[in-house]
Amino acid sequence: MEESAINVLGITLFTVGGASVLFILLLYVDTLHHIMKNAPPLVKTHSAFVLSVYPVVAVATYCAIVVPRAQLLAEAVTQGVFMAALYQLFCLLVAYCGGEAELIRRVKPNSLNPRVAPCCCYPCCCLPFLTVDKKHVRYLRLLILQLPIVQGLVYMVLLVMWAEEESLYEVNYMYLQPVVILSILFGVWGISMTIKTLSEVLKDHQLQAKFMVLQMVLLLAKFQALTARIVVWGGLIACEPPITPAVYANLIYNSAMLGEMVILGIIARLLYKKELPDIGLTEVPQPQEVYVFTDKYYNMIQKLPKDKSLK
Repeated sequence: MEESAINVLGITLFTVGGASVLFILLLYVDTLHHIMKNAPPLVKTHSAFVLSVYPVVAVATYCAIVVPRAQLLAEAVTQGVFMAALYQLFCLLVAYCGGEAELIRRVKPNSLNPRVAPCCCYPCCCLPFLTVDKKHVRYLRLLILQLPIVQGLVYMVLLVMWAEEESLYEVNYMYLQPVVILSILFGVWGISMTIKTLSEVLKDHQLQAKFMVLQMVLLLAKFQALTARIVVWGGLIACEPPITPAVYANLIYNSAMLGEMVILGIIARLLYKKELPDIGLTEVPQPQEVYVFTDKYYNMIQKLPKDKSLK
């Protein structure tokens, strides 16, 4: 009877999870079609990449539900795609302004405020305002670009440990978390400074909402995964072979993540399908056509009669 109940629960989870993944994919395709049709050329690629977080995380999470041993790989994919999407969000904000040169021209000279979350406490609260120039914009880009690089290296090390010996991964997992957390804090600090700087120039682009709906992917993934581990370490889930407490905890975590990706995907669709306001970007001047004549052709033109040369 108990085995039958587990089978029914498993079939239900697989069916509902598959339907959720399909729904998220349909949302993504619909939003992407709208962006490709109506958005300015500069923002299309970046918008498509940022929105791809929700279907990619949903597919990875569903794979972890179907194949429990793929849990670490699903976490690595979730972490990696979020970090890459955060950098693409920075590129999207720059593209909204029309490029780095337009961004520097449009914002106030000393409007780069480093006193933003998560570095808004002492001693960061004493930092002075910075000039928005090419050098500081490059520093902002590097702060965010380090995210996918550092996180990718950390998870590569963890995956190698897990492939070698699962106990080796479990022992060293917590030792690598400070590196992960510091990298995330610096990346979020960089994107927060960017949004704060552009809050006046792009006040109708809903920058904060677009950042939050992306940031929630990381927050939900991290905190719920930590909660699942604490539940397992605390022995709060009874061991009922052949299913271990870790499998039960991960199943609950992944099921919650799928439902949350549906909600976040819907919110992101509403945000990105809104028409972008016109901020009066200057038109890019088109290159002028230049004709170069060699001495041979120049002499030929000079010898032509005036009436023919005019033609």
